[in-house]
Amino acid sequence: MTLPEISVKRPVLTIILYLAIIVLGLVSYERLSIDLLPEIELPMISVLTSYPGATAQDIEINLSKKIETGLSSVSNLKKITSTSIDNVSAVTLEFEYGSNLDEAANDIRNALELVKRNLPDGADEPIIFKFSTDMMPIVMLGITADESYIGLNKLVEDKIANQLKRLPGVGTVQNIGGPVRQISIDIDPNKLQAFNLTTSGIGNILAGENLNMPAGSIKMGKLEYNVRTVGEFVSAKEMEKVVVGQQAGRIVYLKDVATVRDTLEENTRDVRLMGGKRGLMLMVQKQSGSNTVDVAREVLAKIETIKKDLPSDVGIEKIMDSSEYIVDSISNLSETILYAFIFVSIVILVFLRKWRAALIVLLTIPVSLIGAFVYLYFSGNTINIISLSSLAIAIGMVVDDAIVIIENITRHVERGSRPREAAIFGSSEVGLAVMASTLTIVAVFFPLVFITGLSGILFSQLGFMVTITILISLFAALTIVPMLSAKLLKSRKDEKPIKNKTLKAIDSSLGKMLDSLDEFYQKVLIWVLGHKKTTLAISVLIFGGSLALIPTVGTEFMPKSDAASLTISIELQSGTKLEETSALVAKVEDIIKRDFPEVIYFSGRAGTSTKGFSSIIIGQSEGSNIASIMMRTSKKDERERSIFDMADSFREKLSHIPGIKSLTISTSTGAAMMGGAPIAVDVVGKDLDETGRIANQIKEFMYNLKGTRDVKLNVSDPKPELQVTLNREKIALNGLNTAMVANTIRSNIYGLTASKYRELGDEYDIFLKYPPNERTSINQIENLPISTPMGGIVKLKDLGSVSEKYSPSEVRRKNQERVITVVSDIEGRPLGDVTLDIQNYVNKMDMPSTVTIEYGGQIEQQTESFRDLGLLLLLSIILVYMVMAAQFESFLDPFIVMFSVPFAFTGVILALLVTGFPINIMSLLGTVMLVGIVTKNAIVLVDFTNITRARNIPLYEAIIYSGRNRLRPVLMTTLTTLLGTLPLAMSKGQGSEMWQSLGIATVGGLFFSSIITLVLVPVLYSIFETRIKKKKEID
Repeated sequence: MTLPEISVKRPVLTIILYLAIIVLGLVSYERLSIDLLPEIELPMISVLTSYPGATAQDIEINLSKKIETGLSSVSNLKKITSTSIDNVSAVTLEFEYGSNLDEAANDIRNALELVKRNLPDGADEPIIFKFSTDMMPIVMLGITADESYIGLNKLVEDKIANQLKRLPGVGTVQNIGGPVRQISIDIDPNKLQAFNLTTSGIGNILAGENLNMPAGSIKMGKLEYNVRTVGEFVSAKEMEKVVVGQQAGRIVYLKDVATVRDTLEENTRDVRLMGGKRGLMLMVQKQSGSNTVDVAREVLAKIETIKKDLPSDVGIEKIMDSSEYIVDSISNLSETILYAFIFVSIVILVFLRKWRAALIVLLTIPVSLIGAFVYLYFSGNTINIISLSSLAIAIGMVVDDAIVIIENITRHVERGSRPREAAIFGSSEVGLAVMASTLTIVAVFFPLVFITGLSGILFSQLGFMVTITILISLFAALTIVPMLSAKLLKSRKDEKPIKNKTLKAIDSSLGKMLDSLDEFYQKVLIWVLGHKKTTLAISVLIFGGSLALIPTVGTEFMPKSDAASLTISIELQSGTKLEETSALVAKVEDIIKRDFPEVIYFSGRAGTSTKGFSSIIIGQSEGSNIASIMMRTSKKDERERSIFDMADSFREKLSHIPGIKSLTISTSTGAAMMGGAPIAVDVVGKDLDETGRIANQIKEFMYNLKGTRDVKLNVSDPKPELQVTLNREKIALNGLNTAMVANTIRSNIYGLTASKYRELGDEYDIFLKYPPNERTSINQIENLPISTPMGGIVKLKDLGSVSEKYSPSEVRRKNQERVITVVSDIEGRPLGDVTLDIQNYVNKMDMPSTVTIEYGGQIEQQTESFRDLGLLLLLSIILVYMVMAAQFESFLDPFIVMFSVPFAFTGVILALLVTGFPINIMSLLGTVMLVGIVTKNAIVLVDFTNITRARNIPLYEAIIYSGRNRLRPVLMTTLTTLLGTLPLAMSKGQGSEMWQSLGIATVGGLFFSSIITLVLVPVLYSIFETRIKKKKEID
């Protein structure tokens, strides 16, 4: 028995299966997490190492180069890059997609064990860091204080962060900026010299005095006592009485040579929040696999409770909440699915004109869509914009099989068959064609799981979702539809006439309209079959003309989206003091308040941290001359200007502020993880002067190029520094070496952490260095006292010279060579067009043999993704042809059907051109989808024509008869898919930009190819079949 026959004869079993899928789907839906995207683990691992007090050039030589060399032999390594800035080295290893990152991390750990032996003593332990979307903060808070500012860090840690960490789903809670308590010991250089002491020597004494040490235990009588030496400092005052030396029989205390202060760390980073208040930012990250929306809501609800227990001067404001964008995007897609359902319902009612038949078809939608949630749950995925968009794409296609079957069943019923027999025979008659057309869809979507790279990570879930949804719909069409048709449809004699006059008039009008459509199509078929050459010529001209239009469309990687956030990065002249940069942030705040009412909240930060990992990981520069301003705006449907118009307005306003060297405005979050800057031109070479000259030439060209924005080099200008050059003979005569002198200079200028001061379970640095007023001139540096091993004191100027120089503020390397990258955003022109202009300019440059040019950023991602999607398109065409060849048991019939595909491309090009959208990976994905969608209609036409001819009906009559009989199901499946996708194309809500081009491409391609299919396929069928007949006659 066939599947339709089983379902008709065993209706209870069919209903139980239907209900089981629904129940499992709903239970799975309730348990699924909600996120913006599937978890993306990029094939990259970073090794982060800090060396406090070191310059960028020192970091490159002493850390980055050594780590690069040690890790260059790790397996499956695609590319190795490094960034060296003051205090921090970041070496990033990029692997081939599909590599096992856990194994790679183990290989890196093993290699680092050997590398660590050659790192400087002051360098911290290297940290291994994996890239994942889970590392992105889900909530960011701004916390301000007045009187409580000094203790703000501890207050935030104890009363806010610790409570948030205990919430289910919260991963890490990290603060940026804010005051850090420190026991600061300011050394008086004159007194130090007078008592013949050194900073490092005092540091060693403090470390030796500040300890508690267990000494075992003893038994006294019946008791056992632990023995412990207690020497840890209990107050800053106690440190003043530590003996640091003696002179002429006199004891020298710490207070005799230094001032001990319980204070804050010297400020290297300034955080300004709304209203110009001082404070810090708190970033909350979720645990892997947790529900982003639920965790964010729990965090914000907890914050409201915490606020009640905080001092009155402490304020907490929300800077960023990623759950808002997720909820809005999900809601927008849910609306899209609802509109698609309404449109599909209307089409089915109009064409079938029988509410029972329409109801049967519509009942296949929930089981198909809800069944997909079962896959999501058991595969460990989430509800996100990819999975919901998959359902939005599929909703127009899930009814296609049911439409073809129900239309054939109702046709047999209208001819006098009983519903039960019509259900079995009508379903079986078109069953193979339905299966073949469904498998063509599967042949297109399932290969998406094999795409590599970022596109593969995004679209593999889409491939699985649509495939499963379509297969469930096929099962429903072959079981539920015939079963319900046998139960609900009425035979002609049992069908009651419509009594309502209005409904009767509507039904009569629709009947006449559809009959007229059938007659019109019959006349079209008669004409084109009589004018085959003309029809073919017009078709070729249309297709050829569309190919000529491709260069005018343009290309880009991913559509830009309005996420209601802006980030401005401002760079001043290298060496600019932190105070000057902070003053600029205040000016920007005034501009925001005056000219940008759309901004709800903003935060700004300037300067650097000694361990600037958070910035370097996401590709942001740090320095006393660099400021970053983050803004949260009202939603895009609540403001008149788009986020892109606001960005242009900011550029215009900030261009009038003197001193700004470069400006970057980002309108999206996580750009570093999604391919980085749109344009990145790498200038690679060993000589920084040579690469810098070439990079500046390219930068100048790009700055004047139409379509570019925020053009800059990814490295800052060299910054001023004081270089100490030692005379090796003089230091040797004094019993010294370079390391001893350099460590003395470092201890006095940068300072040193002698020990830790513990209080109530917390630890604070005991930090020694010269006070700020002793570190303000070259003369003071030259007069630094250097102790010799013989007990003497010699000044630094007697051992060498101090001179003003410039050194790199940042050194970047790629595959173990220095690189300077010219980066740029784009606006107003497609990425592909701008890139082509840059490549043409670079190709004409007089390039030294030691310098090479490479292209990265979104250009690289676009090239790889377009190549993969191109291969997928070719694979889809081959698979679809193979499926049809198996169905028709013919190599010729599938060839005829495949002629529908080129005209889908024509429709895509025309639709993108009319709407102004460039070709991107979303519109290309839509093009690949069309290979399966447009061939479904041609399969139905060719298959039914073959069935008709098998009944000994002449060729032309069979073509016209099949065309007229299959027109309505073809139009219904076309319109349901088209109108099901139309809401994606027309959507204007939050997050709609990502899917709009896919919707436009699908609607345009399907609309155009369907018209051509109805005309061209019958013509080609008649040509090929006529030639085959003639060949047989000759043979």
